[in-house]
Amino acid sequence: MKDLLINVGETPHKGFLDSEAVIADIKKHLTPWCRLIEDITNYGTNLIPRCFTFSDKELKDAVVLAILLRQVVAMLDGVHILLSSGACQVAQLPSRALFEASVYIDWILLGDQEKKARYYYVHNLRRLRMWARRTQEGSTEATQFFAAVKKSGMKISDQVKASSKRQLQQIDKVLSQPALAEVCADFDNHRKRNKYDPAWYVPLGQRNLRTMAEAVDKLSQYTILYSSASEVMHASSFERHIALAKGEITFQPIRSVEGFETALRFSVGDALSTYRKILQEYRPSELEVFAKKYKENWQTHFMNFPDIKVEVNPIRI
Repeated sequence: MKDLLINVGETPHKGFLDSEAVIADIKKHLTPWCRLIEDITNYGTNLIPRCFTFSDKELKDAVVLAILLRQVVAMLDGVHILLSSGACQVAQLPSRALFEASVYIDWILLGDQEKKARYYYVHNLRRLRMWARRTQEGSTEATQFFAAVKKSGMKISDQVKASSKRQLQQIDKVLSQPALAEVCADFDNHRKRNKYDPAWYVPLGQRNLRTMAEAVDKLSQYTILYSSASEVMHASSFERHIALAKGEITFQPIRSVEGFETALRFSVGDALSTYRKILQEYRPSELEVFAKKYKENWQTHFMNFPDIKVEVNPIRI
């Protein structure tokens, strides 16, 4: 019977997903703005090694440049890919992640940089340690994890267990260093009877991302961008998917040019602001060149988005 089966791939329902038409619209009307994001992304890829090369190569520099700035650039690249493909609603997700990393960078650079970097680093090591412990029989973390894995039908190989054991030993060795052990103890104190550690910045006085955004003067972006993108992330906004009227449901297409400008402005704006902060910290002599580059290469398209009318054809079933 297998020989009689015909392997035919699925074709999309054009009402829900007409990617060819949307991409054609993007190329026809918005190519310069896609190139703008791409060029700013490319600038960021060069900014990371340039700044790290001339840094003190301390833990703070690794966190700010090799991790958080890289996250900003990577998420901007994701925004570029998604907007170029007409997935403008989904582009809010990397834009949201970009914003969060930009807030972390700004807050770390405000002061106590090495201390904040240690808390970020230790928090991540503790998270990795928790996952490693989940594969070690007899540990508190393993009890519930093994039950969940067994229920799902998955298996944890002896190779994974052995690798996790080695990782656990390495992490414990790093965390035994006096400066990191002190931070680790502080996390234990803040955790108390909770199941999980608090966010890395909580022991340092910030309750959540909102308070941190306020501290770095980005509360307006948090209120508008982060909250809106969170609705996409958590599927908590029905109007992005359907419209209800007179007892009738109409579906919205998955891809559309709608939302392109919003994702562009927030992601590019945050990226440029972050690049400027990084230059102030690591390469202040380049600020004048950066300002000139912005004015000559990026400002026109960033500040002048075309007045376009987006026609969305809802689907009625």
